[in-house]
Amino acid sequence: MGATIFVNYRDWLMHQAMPKGKRAALFSATELFAAKGFEETSTSEIAAAAGISQATIFKYFHTKQDLLLAVVRPVMEHFFPVYANHFFKELTACTTLTSMVHFMVTDRYQFIVDNIEPVKIMAREMMTSPEIRQLFGQLVATHDFNFLSELLRNFRRTGELRDDIDAAAILRIIAGQILVYLIQTTYAPVLVNDEKHDMQLITEQIVRALTK
Repeated sequence: MGATIFVNYRDWLMHQAMPKGKRAALFSATELFAAKGFEETSTSEIAAAAGISQATIFKYFHTKQDLLLAVVRPVMEHFFPVYANHFFKELTACTTLTSMVHFMVTDRYQFIVDNIEPVKIMAREMMTSPEIRQLFGQLVATHDFNFLSELLRNFRRTGELRDDIDAAAILRIIAGQILVYLIQTTYAPVLVNDEKHDMQLITEQIVRALTK
């Protein structure tokens, strides 16, 4: 695993070597797709918000769909911290199933909070766009998923994990709980009073699903 760690989409985008107009288009598209939705956002709106012409957008992105893919791909590629050495360093320091789950819940939830706009776009479009779902499947299939075997090895060493649970199931259960909470915080924020307490409850729910 390499040392590159993707933390925040905006910060990542600022440090990518690319023309100013292309970066402006990506920033504006991210904001508008998150606020209005992909279908409801026009390239003329993106161009106006970015202070560039539509011709500049199509110079770098042949279609609006290409622009969407350019926004969500980096976040999809880094949702599972395949190349983050610090992730497994922290996980290895955990000695119980509960501490591992709590670390994963808080670590990936913070990733989502730090990348809330592209994550909202990704979640919405995965429900409606076969191309986005296919892209996600391709990225999962082509990644160096030593991540999965290393994840399972760490959970197994606690002696607490159910025998019928594999690494993919661990990810599905944890990601599912986090995404449900994200939907709640986005569309029913009045129900969220204490984030730290909620993270603990989510941890306990996941632990009950994973333990023998």
